[in-house]
Amino acid sequence: MEDAKVGGDLQQAGNDAISGLGGGTVITGVPSDASVHTAHSTTTVHGDVTISGGYVAGRDIHISHVAPRVLPRPNLLPRATSDFVNRVAELEDAARWADTGDQAPVIVLTGPAGVGKTALALRFCHAQADSHPDGALFADLGGFGGRARRTTDVLAGFLLALGTPASDIPSSFQDRQDLYRSMTAQSRLIVLIDNASKEADVRELLPAGPAVMVVVTSRRRLAGLTGTRTLKLGTLQREAATGLLRILSRGFAEQLSDEALAQVASYCGDLPLALMIAGARLDTVDGPRGRHMISALGDERRRLHWLSAGDLEVRASFRLSYGQLPADEQEAFRLLSRMNGGFFSGWHLAALTGTTRGRADDVLTRLHDLHLVEPAPATDGCDHVLYRFHDLLRDFSQELFTESGESSADPDARLIAAYRAIAVAIGPRLSPVGDGHSADRCSVELETIGQLRIDDPYAWCSAEYANVFLVAGRALAAQRWPDAALLGGALLPFLQNRCLWNTAEEFYGLAREAADRLGDLGVKAGLLLNIAAVRRSQARWSDSVDALNQCMALYKDQPASRERALALASIGVTLRNEGAWDSAWHCFLESRAVLAELDEPWGIAFATRGLGTVRQSQERWDEALGYFSETVDLFHAAGDVGREAMAWIRVGAVLRGQGRPGQALEIYERALPVFAGREHRSWAGITAVHQAAALCDLGEYRSAVERLDAADLVFDELDDRRWRGISQMHRGIVHRRSGRPGPARSCLDAARTVFVELGDRPGTARVLFEAGLLFRGTGDIPRMHEALTAAHAAFAELGSPRAETTAGMLEAGQSP
Repeated sequence: MEDAKVGGDLQQAGNDAISGLGGGTVITGVPSDASVHTAHSTTTVHGDVTISGGYVAGRDIHISHVAPRVLPRPNLLPRATSDFVNRVAELEDAARWADTGDQAPVIVLTGPAGVGKTALALRFCHAQADSHPDGALFADLGGFGGRARRTTDVLAGFLLALGTPASDIPSSFQDRQDLYRSMTAQSRLIVLIDNASKEADVRELLPAGPAVMVVVTSRRRLAGLTGTRTLKLGTLQREAATGLLRILSRGFAEQLSDEALAQVASYCGDLPLALMIAGARLDTVDGPRGRHMISALGDERRRLHWLSAGDLEVRASFRLSYGQLPADEQEAFRLLSRMNGGFFSGWHLAALTGTTRGRADDVLTRLHDLHLVEPAPATDGCDHVLYRFHDLLRDFSQELFTESGESSADPDARLIAAYRAIAVAIGPRLSPVGDGHSADRCSVELETIGQLRIDDPYAWCSAEYANVFLVAGRALAAQRWPDAALLGGALLPFLQNRCLWNTAEEFYGLAREAADRLGDLGVKAGLLLNIAAVRRSQARWSDSVDALNQCMALYKDQPASRERALALASIGVTLRNEGAWDSAWHCFLESRAVLAELDEPWGIAFATRGLGTVRQSQERWDEALGYFSETVDLFHAAGDVGREAMAWIRVGAVLRGQGRPGQALEIYERALPVFAGREHRSWAGITAVHQAAALCDLGEYRSAVERLDAADLVFDELDDRRWRGISQMHRGIVHRRSGRPGPARSCLDAARTVFVELGDRPGTARVLFEAGLLFRGTGDIPRMHEALTAAHAAFAELGSPRAETTAGMLEAGQSP
C-alpha cells in the first residue's frame, strides 16, 4: 500500500471532516513507516498513531476518536510520624524557602545519624502537598546502608508512578532521565530524595520543571551540590527531648518527674532516634524495671546496648556512617576516643595517630562531613578548628576502640609529650610567681606534628583544661611522674584567675601525688605556692597559710631560698586580708630583704606591693603611695605590663583615700585597657569597682551604678564571691548617698552575708560601718548604735584606725 498523502488536491469535504477532529484521534490502516501528511506536519507512522488536529485522507484509512489517557497523581510519600515534636524554626525556614514564586528550591536536610532528618522531611512534604497538586515522588537511595539503589532504577520507579506503562520505560539511563525530565517539565510536584550519600546521585534525579520542589536528606553535607538551601539539624533542645519522651513512654512516664525524664534525655544525648528507642522501651515496662533501665542507661559502657528496640538500634545507625570510612580514617575515629569526649583538633589527632597535621585536618574534615564529629562550641583563641563527639558517638568510638584490641600506650605517649611541650611554653605566661612575662602569643614545636601557634594562652587554657587534666591523669597512671607533676601544676594560676576552685584542687591533688613520687622540692614548693594563692582567693585563710607553711618547711635548711621568700610574702598577703596587719608587715619586710639579696626584681616588686597594701589598710596614705609608686617602677622594669597596671590601680585607691577621686579616675582610665585580655579578666571587674567608688565620691551616682553593673558581669562570670560582695557593698554606698535607703540596706545585707561566710573580717567591719551610716541617715538610732558598736569591735580587733573614728561616732551619736 502506498504512503497516504494529504494535500491540497483532496476533496474539501473530506478535509473538513478530518480537520474537526481533536486530540485522541487514532489512525489505523496505515502501513508501518508510512508518512502521514497534515496541514501542520508530517508524521511517520509506526502502527497505530494518536495525533491531535489536522486532516487526513487516503485509501483504506480508518479514523476513530478515543478519550485521552489520564495520568495518575502519584503519592509515594511514606506516612509521617505522629510522635513529632519541636523543629518549628526549621519547618518555618523550609516553608519560607518553598514559597519563592515560580522557581521551587532544592532543600537539603543534613545532620548526623538518628537526628530525625527523614521525619522532618516527611512532615514538611506532607504539609506542602496542597501547594503541589501533581503529587509527590519518594525514593530512599540507601546511601549509607550497603544497599544503595542505582539512580536508573529509581528513575524507572518514578516513571511508573507518573503513569508510564512498564513496557514503554526506556532501557537506557539517559533515555529514562530524558523522559522523566520531559514528564515533569510542567508539573508542580514534590520529589523527596532520602538518604543520599553522593551529590552525583541527587543531580541525576533532579527534575527539569522549575515548579518541582525537591527535598534531599543526607548524613553528608553535600557541599558540591549547588543552588540549594541547607537545613543543618542538630539534637533537640532538652525541653523538647523531655516532651518527646513523655509522649512515647505514656504509661510509665506519668510516674516520672520532669527531672527524671530530663536525665533520660541527657543519657540519650537528646538524639531523636535514641529518644524514640528509650521511650518505646520505657512504655513497655513497669515502675521498678523502668527505674532499673534508667539507671542502666547511666553506664556509658552499656548505654548503646540498651538503646535498641526491635529493628531500631542507635549503634547500627552509627555503624553505617562509620562503614563509609576507609581503614585509616576508621582507625582515626577509634583513636579519638582517647580524648574521652573532650574537644580536639588536627594537632590532637596528629599526635594520636602519629601522622602529619595536614593529614589529620583532612581526616577531621571528612569525619565532620559525615557528621561523625561536630564543631565544638568553643575556641582556643588560636588557629585551630575545634571538634567534639556527640555523647553517643563518643560511646560508640570508645566501644570500637575496645573491640579493636589496639594498644593506647603509643598514642597516649605522643599526646602526653605534645601537652608537656605546650605547658612548658605557656606556664611562665600564666604563673603569678613566675618571671613576669605577659600572657602573649607563643609557638611550640611538637616533634613530628610541626609548629603550633598559641595566640592567647588563657583562651587556650579555657578550651583545653579538661583535656590537660585527662592527659595528666594518663601520665600519672603510666608512672611518668615529671610529666604528671608539670601538667597538673601548670594551669593552677589560670584556674585561680577563672575562679575554678574545685577544679584547681583536683589538679593540685594529681600533681602533688606525682611530685611526692618524684621527690623534687622545687616542684612541691611551686605547687604549694600556687594552691595557697587559690585558697586565698576563696578567703580560705587558714588553708592558705597551712599550704604556705608546708612550703617554708621544705626549705627550713635554706632560709635564704627564693621559694621560702615567696611563700613568706604570700603568707603576708593572707594575713593582710585577714586583718593581721602587723604580722603581714613583718612577713613582707623579711621576704623583701631575702629577695633583694637574691636580686629577684619581680619578687622584690611582689613584696613591696604587699608593704603598700598593709599601709593602705591602715590608712597611712603617704607611706602606701610611696610603696605603690616603687612597685610601679619595679614591675615596669621587669616588663610586666599587667602587674604594673594593677599597681597603678592601687595608686588610684590611695589618691581616693586622700580625697582626690578625680585624679584616681584618670589613673583608672589609663590602666583599664591593659585588662581587656582574658588573662586579666578579674582585674577588669576590680577596676570597674574602683571607678564606681571614685564616681560616687564625685556625686555621679548613675555612672557609678553603670560601672558596678559592668563589674558584676565579670564577677558572676568568674564566680568570684568575694569581689561580688565588695561590689554589693559599694552599690549600697551609692544608694545610701543618693538617698535610696531601701535598696542600700538590701545591698549591704547581701554584702555582709558574703563576708561573714568567707571569713573576711575587714569586709565585715566595713559593711557594718556603712550600715551604721545608713541607719543614722534614716534616723534609726538604735540600729545605728548596734551596727557601729559591732563595727567598732571589729576595727579594734583588726587594729584599724577606723576603730577610733567609730568610737567617736558612738560617743557623739552622729557620723563625722
